[in-house]
Amino acid sequence: FLTGIMDGVFKNTAVISSGHIKITTHGYNVDRQLLPNDMAMIDIDEHLDELHSQFKDYFWTPRITFTGLLDVPDDFGETKEQGFAIGYAIDLFSENSRQIEIWELDRKLLSGHLPEKYNEVIMNENLARSLHLSLGEIVTFIGSTMDGAFTTFNYTLVGTFSLNIGGTDKNMMILDISGAQAALDMNNACSEILGFTHSLYYD
Repeated sequence: FLTGIMDGVFKNTAVISSGHIKITTHGYNVDRQLLPNDMAMIDIDEHLDELHSQFKDYFWTPRITFTGLLDVPDDFGETKEQGFAIGYAIDLFSENSRQIEIWELDRKLLSGHLPEKYNEVIMNENLARSLHLSLGEIVTFIGSTMDGAFTTFNYTLVGTFSLNIGGTDKNMMILDISGAQAALDMNNACSEILGFTHSLYYD
């Protein structure tokens, strides 16, 4: 029983936070609690090709983690609701990506569907409820780009989920990494690259 609990804790931690191996820049690692995307990795296609080639015991995936304000406009474009959110931009669209599998998103989706376009997001059901958002509505992300510039970007809510891990996912939204790269001016860049054993078991 305890072994099963520990395996679950290890898996959840790996999927949401650490991977089995995590690669970041030194500067990002020093201030990682602040999610300093100004210290993000660049030219990640080259890095991923090298990792896939040299370290085949793992599968590798880029991620952008970011925070900001979500603004929900009314019919006149004025602010109706606002709230804080943490975005997890993962690789949902690549042909060989296992992110939907390891996040168990198909099973944990409560309404709607998974993102199919770069500007679509799914949210924790409590976050969507607190913003009084319905599926198909637009929410504006307000935050900072990789270079520290002010940015706004419109996303469409297409689904809600619950990861059933307590308060960890309370303010969470999930989207494809291309949607965060567009919003944060992070073309071919990411916060970190995570490596997972093919079996998903961590010894």
